[in-house]
Amino acid sequence: MSLYTTNYIYTPLNQLKGGTIVNVYGVVKFFKPPYLSKGTDYCSVVTIVDQTNVKLTCLLFSGNYEALPIIYKNGDIVRFHRLKIQVYKKETQGITSSGFASLTFEGTLGAPIIPRTSSKYFNFTTEDHKMVETLRVWASTHMSPSWTLLKLCDVQPMQYFDLTCQLLGKAEVDGASFLLKVWDGTRTPFPSWRVLIQDLVLEGDLSHIHRLQNLTIDILVYDNHVHVARSLKVGSFLRIYSLHTKLQSMNSENQTMLSLEFHLHGGTSYGRGIRVLPESNSDVDQLKKDLESANLTANQHSDVICQSEPDDSFPNGILLCPPCWRSVARSRLTAASAS
Repeated sequence: MSLYTTNYIYTPLNQLKGGTIVNVYGVVKFFKPPYLSKGTDYCSVVTIVDQTNVKLTCLLFSGNYEALPIIYKNGDIVRFHRLKIQVYKKETQGITSSGFASLTFEGTLGAPIIPRTSSKYFNFTTEDHKMVETLRVWASTHMSPSWTLLKLCDVQPMQYFDLTCQLLGKAEVDGASFLLKVWDGTRTPFPSWRVLIQDLVLEGDLSHIHRLQNLTIDILVYDNHVHVARSLKVGSFLRIYSLHTKLQSMNSENQTMLSLEFHLHGGTSYGRGIRVLPESNSDVDQLKKDLESANLTANQHSDVICQSEPDDSFPNGILLCPPCWRSVARSRLTAASAS
């Protein structure tokens, strides 16, 4: 934090005028995690609202991923300095200008007020502290909690949701899709679909994954999310946005088995994306407690009919499925079309 103090003036969102450069505070109502634009820059779309009940959508660009606002969920509070206001198709919007800078704060009442920023130097005063507290109080009564953030035990088929989880393993499937094995300490209401990875190399602790097999799910991510998935470190804590569930049925010996598929489709519609959460994040703190208290020994979905004899692994040691049910075998995976 800088040692000097500068008095900044913040403009309420209902007083913005095109062609001006302003400083604003707001509560995040919608956002897209930073993604590569068609050019060389990263882009993030953030819609904010303040006590005036006016919304402002901001299109933010930077050559540096970390220079964009570090937002983890709707309800976070942001401070933007030197935001350019323009009118496009009769809609007021904000865009980055020279010297643009941002701070992000957790929006939860009572949480520590710790600015998130990649900048080593920034100005934060007692007035800023009061501004964050005031927005938190306002948001607690004027904005409903995010209904999209769910645990695995609560998900249903044909649903889009955000998931906080830990990465246990990852593997390349093909150029357009990538496998992530994750868990959040709870069990899905249906057996989780397993990706056949006989010919792939799974990065991760196979014995640990096997130990947690009743609690893990396989997620296939597609297209523009593949390069992000490749860079993830096993063991890291993630938030995956707009994850899609589908119920897959398979018939075998006149029996029908249902399994739940998890897909992160290509594109950025509806805020699709992946973000790594720091261990200091309050949601990660809760996740760790859930993981520590998870029941690793209970059988999952014991009423599922086995399709064949248990087959835990192929000769190359890659884990395929829990012993109580057979994995869905697919020698080639077709990228799911975005919904």
